[in-house]
Amino acid sequence: MIPSSRDINYFLIAISFLIGIFLTIIPLPQWAIWIRPQWMFAILLFWVFTLPLQCGVGLAWIVGILMDLITGTPLGEQAVIFVLLTYFILKIHDYIAHFSLLQQTVLIAIFSFFNIVLQGLILGFVGRNTHIALHSLSAITTAIIWPWLFLILDKCQPRVFIY
Repeated sequence: MIPSSRDINYFLIAISFLIGIFLTIIPLPQWAIWIRPQWMFAILLFWVFTLPLQCGVGLAWIVGILMDLITGTPLGEQAVIFVLLTYFILKIHDYIAHFSLLQQTVLIAIFSFFNIVLQGLILGFVGRNTHIALHSLSAITTAIIWPWLFLILDKCQPRVFIY
């Protein structure tokens, strides 16, 4: 069953993104900077996977602009990347909706890597030095945290039962 707008807990969505912002900006030791998971991207993908009709390209744009403001990247960089990847996920949603958690984890790793490559390309066009090889470690850690993130957010999400 597709949840209606009255069944969706927008407060939970907002809280999950606030926690994602906190986890994104929390200071890490120098050695751990390259392995920071892409928290906001993973949370966005969770909501796009579970609520594709309600959480789509518009939410991806808002989250991307927020990430641009928080991380200091050129305004619109992550917004455009999030919109492109979200659009692609929405196009193949009927196919990936039946993926197991392991298959989703592999897909998250692939999309996280695409996110890093697109960020590197855009930053390269702007004239900044990028380390795509080092940043790709964050795609691995994003894939590692995905099963736990999915299970936690899935348990918090209200269920709709039809009798």
